[in-house]
Amino acid sequence: MSRRYPKDSCLSRYLSEISQYRVLSKEEEVVLAKKVRSGARSVNRLVESNLSFVVKIANEYRTMGLAFEDLLNEGNIGLIEAAQRYDHRRGTKFITYAIWWIRKAILKALAEQATLVRVPNYQLKKVREIREMERNLSRSLGRRPRRDEISAKMRSPVAKLDEILQIKMREVSLDEKVGEDRETPISDYLVDVTSVNPEDEFIRNEGTELIRTALFTLTDQEKTVVANRFGLKGRRLMTLKEIGEQMGLSRERIRQIECQAKRKLRKIFTNHRSVASPLKQILPKKKLPPNRNLAPADAVGSRK
Repeated sequence: MSRRYPKDSCLSRYLSEISQYRVLSKEEEVVLAKKVRSGARSVNRLVESNLSFVVKIANEYRTMGLAFEDLLNEGNIGLIEAAQRYDHRRGTKFITYAIWWIRKAILKALAEQATLVRVPNYQLKKVREIREMERNLSRSLGRRPRRDEISAKMRSPVAKLDEILQIKMREVSLDEKVGEDRETPISDYLVDVTSVNPEDEFIRNEGTELIRTALFTLTDQEKTVVANRFGLKGRRLMTLKEIGEQMGLSRERIRQIECQAKRKLRKIFTNHRSVASPLKQILPKKKLPPNRNLAPADAVGSRK
């Protein structure tokens, strides 16, 4: 559903501005990606052409307790991270690769917010000031700023900034209740059947010989869950709860079966020469196992 904002609002002006950026073709992305890898400052062009996509993704999380503008800022940071890491030689379209980084940045911010609501206001204000400076520097530098760069701009020792930020380091469970009603667990937002997930989109392409062969490795129970989750064989997409009610199992058990099936399929896909390179780029190396806590660590901005 589209939303309208006052014409003179900052958000309205921002949305109007980014709508002017043309979406790049695959060939144009490759040219820019080559320039980025060679050290040229072409990240901004690659980022600007995909800002509208961040709006679409951020809109999926707008009821989880964080202001829409903040969701956009965090998503844009993830987009910048993706632009810096993107390797066109893998044959993957840029936005297919970037979607994971955008979601990761937004979910990290939501996890931090779940902690910050329990922090005294004066401490919360300091954290927000640091985060605002971090976002401003990200925009001006075209990358996530280092702690010492934030420290210099805020004229505060790095140790002091780290001390302030320590208040948000509590681990947040995937069962943490968020949203307007404070009744929806974070895990419900990790997968959205209406959004484009590159791995899921690949599984839905059941017409390929590889997908048909891979599905035969699943148990009957796993096949049923996957077929309903991804709309295979003409079925409609179903939620975990709907599948659970149909099979007489809990929502959590269906989620575990889905994860188990996707691990099997992923192993086959990544071992197959024709799809190994693209999938290795779009899939995170580690998946959250069932019941694992999500820690708001600084993994998004880390470098190898």
